[in-house]
Formats: sequence, structure tokens, C-alpha cells
Amino acid sequence: MTKVTRRTTLKGGLAASTAIAAPMIIRPYAAHAARDHRLVYWHQPMFTPIADQEAENLFNEYLKEAGVKQEEGAFITVSNADFIPKINASLESGSPPDAARFYESYVQLYRSQGHMMDLSDVVEEMQGAEGGLFESSLRAVGHAGSSWAAPFAINPWPIHARTDLLEQAGLEYPKTWDEFVETCKTLQSPPFYGFGMDLGLTADATDNIMQLLWCFGGYTTDDDGNVAFDNPGNVAGFEFINKMYNEDKIIPKGVVGNADTAWNNKAYQSGQVAFINNPTSVYAYLADKDPELQAKTGLFGVPAGPAGSVNQIDTWSTGVFNHAPEPELAKGWVSFYMKPDNYARMILNTNGRFVPVYPRQFDDPWWTSRPEFNEFRTIAETGVPVSFKSAPSAGSGEVLATHVIPEAVQEVIVNGVPAADAVAAAHEKIKAIYDRLDG
Repeated sequence: MTKVTRRTTLKGGLAASTAIAAPMIIRPYAAHAARDHRLVYWHQPMFTPIADQEAENLFNEYLKEAGVKQEEGAFITVSNADFIPKINASLESGSPPDAARFYESYVQLYRSQGHMMDLSDVVEEMQGAEGGLFESSLRAVGHAGSSWAAPFAINPWPIHARTDLLEQAGLEYPKTWDEFVETCKTLQSPPFYGFGMDLGLTADATDNIMQLLWCFGGYTTDDDGNVAFDNPGNVAGFEFINKMYNEDKIIPKGVVGNADTAWNNKAYQSGQVAFINNPTSVYAYLADKDPELQAKTGLFGVPAGPAGSVNQIDTWSTGVFNHAPEPELAKGWVSFYMKPDNYARMILNTNGRFVPVYPRQFDDPWWTSRPEFNEFRTIAETGVPVSFKSAPSAGSGEVLATHVIPEAVQEVIVNGVPAADAVAAAHEKIKAIYDRLDG
């Protein structure tokens, strides 16, 4: 377990903040001229090897269709944890990939720095498919009437719950956060803990924190996109997280030293916690690696707080960098990848890891035969992004990448800063980011 102090917390926060906060230098990308490959795609793994292999198969099929020798294409897998540092380094050195798959509002951040290519024609082609696209996925990539990436998939964030333990204890899934805490206390026996909430300096921690804050009436921006993080709901949510961590002790202490986006996945998959709030990458992983544990796992909406229960979604997208040496080849790959028939080959093999951006694909027997996913179409239509109450933007992308929000929570739970003070300080940091990037 990593011992965390105010010094180490601030050091970690500073390192994270400086990793992406400064505007990128847009170089002439001269390094492209000397490289060995005509098309370079960076792929983030989907937790299901079959789906990853199908994505690579599609890449190789596209090369053949485009008349490109296989050795002239590079399908490169980059881990979720390494993606942002590697993208930043590649931009600084003038050698980014041609295309890559982005998490949530990162594409808006790089769009604001002048790095992303307008893919409106590709997205228009996708919208022309029968049934079109989920509107929520379009909000994530749109800006000023254009689409700066192609929507790839939607992630609902359900609670993964050990239903076997609930049954053994004679308990139902808790309806409220207060009931949730009491349920965790009943089920846990440290080092087996109730709640694998990510509170490290990771993107997942921002997602986990905001999902709870919404239930207490919190939000990051108002309906007009103005930063409004300093609000009573967020303060109440910070206080509730502090109570869960320090008083109820239902969250593992070591999480504050975590920098691994997959920490909560691993905690659940290895039987260390009873509940996590995460996309169904965990459920999909269990289908392949541990069917016994999957059979003991239920998917549920988040418990309700004073403001009710608010469902979260995020959107992944595939973008093309603005200085790809063969832009039509790079755009052609995204178009080929997202053709509904090609896309279905890959997305169905994720075992529910990703919700398709095409609503009609929910009619496939894979989805209709699995009642545990019955609510996912509704969540895809009504869920809100981590930038709530407004759409993802360059500002929300940098807030996510620099871990401003989990850093503020750590100030409360580790260093004892009053929740109201931590929220107010985070508000000022977030406002400065939005003013610089979205103002």
C-alpha cells in the first residue's frame, strides 16, 4: 500500500497536470516523410482478445482493399494508461499516428489544439445507415457544426454487483447510497472490501466521483456550458465520499495511490471487492476469462441520492490527425471500420463491452437474448457525459486528462481539507481551463 501524504498527493497532481495542460506545439510533421508505414493506427485494447483480433483483421482487410501492402500498415496496440502520454510525446516529436481511438472528450481537447481532421463526411455517411446514430454519440464529437471524429462506441457505467453475496446475506441490491453503504458493511471482511471506487489520479476516478456527485445534485457546468462546479451538490457528494472512505471504511485505502485506469476492473475480477461502478469491460472480460464469476455478477443502475439516480455514458471515437501524410487513406480506414456490417463483426465480439453507436444493432439476437442488457439502449439515449450539464468540450477533456476532480477529493480524504474548500479550489482550476480552451 502506498503511503500518501499532502506532499505526495500534490506531487502526483502536479505531474498529471503538467502532462497535458500546456498547449501542444503544432509541428510540420516532417518525421512522416522518413517513416516505414503509409498508415499507422493506434488501437486501445477492448478487454476481449477476440474483438481486438477482429479489429486488426479489419485493418488488414482495408489495407488490401486500398491497395496498400500489409507491411506498409501498422496496427499498434497502446494501453489505456499509456495512451495520453504517448500521444503527447508523439505530437511533441512531430510523429503522431494517422488515426487513433479516443476516450470521451480527449478528441475535443486535441481538436482545440489544431490536431484533429474534420470527419464530417465520414459521420454523415454513418448517419445514412438505417436507423442512423445515437444522438448522444454525435454530441461527443461535434463542434461548430462539424464532426471531429467518428463515434465508435457508447459506454454505460452500471454497478457490477456480487449477486451471490447479496443472496447469501438475504439482501436486495440497494436502492439508495445510504443503503449501499450499509450493504457494503454487511458484505465486506477486509481485505475484501465493499466498494472498489476509484479515487486515484485516473480518468475512471473522475467518472466514478461525478456519477456519485450527480446523485447528490452536483454538476460541473450549467446548461449553458459555464463552469459551475462550486455548488452544494458537489460539496455534499465530497462529504459522502469522505464518509465512505474514512468513517465507513468500505473503500480500500490503497486506491488513493493508484494511477492505473484498470485498477477497479482488476479489483473486482480478482475477488477483492463486492461492487464497482464501471463500463461493462469487466463483464465482458469475465465472459471470456471467468464465466463462474460472471454468473455471480449483476448489472445495476447507480443507487439514488437526494437528487435521484443519474446514469452516465461516455463515448469513444476514432479520429484522424490533421497532418496525416495520406489523409484520404486515413479517412478511408475510419469509414471502412465503421461500415455497419464491418463494425458489427467487431462490436459483437466485445461481449457487451461496448454499446453500438447504431441503434438498429440492438436488434441483433446477441443483445435481445441477454436480459441483463435490457436497459442499455435506454441508457445510451438518456445518459449524460462526465462533463454534465453540457456536452464534452476541450475544457472537459483537459479536466479529465489532468485529474483535477480526483485530486480535489484526495485533498479531503487524505489531507482533511473541508469539502467546501476543496470544491471551491477545484472550481477555480476548472474555470481557468475552460476559459483558456473554450472561452
